[in-house]
Amino acid sequence: MTSSGPGSLPNPRLKLPARVDRLAVVVLVSIFGSCGSLRPIEGQNARGSDPVDPACVLPGAPTVVLEDGGVVLWVWRVPWKDVYARPALPNDVGLLAYRAAIREEGADERYPALAVPTGASGPHADVWRDESFNNDLAYRGVVGAIGPITCLDALLFAQQNARVPELERPTEFLASVLRKGSDEHEEIVVVFGAGAELFPPKTVYGFDIVDDYLAQGWSYWYVLHNHTRQSNGALGIPVPSTSDVQFVRGLAAKRGLKRVRVTNGFYSFDAGIDDMRALRAR
Repeated sequence: MTSSGPGSLPNPRLKLPARVDRLAVVVLVSIFGSCGSLRPIEGQNARGSDPVDPACVLPGAPTVVLEDGGVVLWVWRVPWKDVYARPALPNDVGLLAYRAAIREEGADERYPALAVPTGASGPHADVWRDESFNNDLAYRGVVGAIGPITCLDALLFAQQNARVPELERPTEFLASVLRKGSDEHEEIVVVFGAGAELFPPKTVYGFDIVDDYLAQGWSYWYVLHNHTRQSNGALGIPVPSTSDVQFVRGLAAKRGLKRVRVTNGFYSFDAGIDDMRALRAR
């Protein structure tokens, strides 16, 4: 299978291997939420040194399924564009300011060090040991690939950042991406759920919507969520947490999810479900 680079999405027009285990939707819950925050650099051009691609856009507003007290569940159904899978940024002022502020602090590392709490012992220490084990596999390229954020990842990250600025209050979103069509006309559906707190509530996971599309013959291509900042202010780890891995295994064979992606606004992790078997879970 070819892709547009490490961590980038395979072109959906290419056929996936036939052998894909029927694994479940991932309720991706990160332990890497952050307490730290940064503010945009005053007076700095929001674009910083980031080039933008005018083709990196979602055409039109989403269908609103739920908007209530800072909680949203949105759905886009749009034609597939190859730019979505390429390393590219939208012309989004908030996203570019977020990246400029982190870059100014020197925190835009491709492989951020894991912030392990001091004094961890017993089962708590075991969790962090497993997190470190998983990160090492991903950082060495043994499991999945980590590369510059791709256009669709950046667009969805920007949606949540516009709702709740990640520099001020890190929050996570959950997005399911499905696809259907032929070489001549490929479509994707994005089911996007988020809240105003660190983790999205279950009411916006959107799996009932995913099930409806699966019943219509759509393929569950991947699930994306974000790890924004760590507790020490470092950039979030672009690797599934042990909790994320556990959800993959716990919901196995239910919806046929094929891939998992994690982004921190700079870099994205991408792996097939089979690759995830090498990661530890809790």
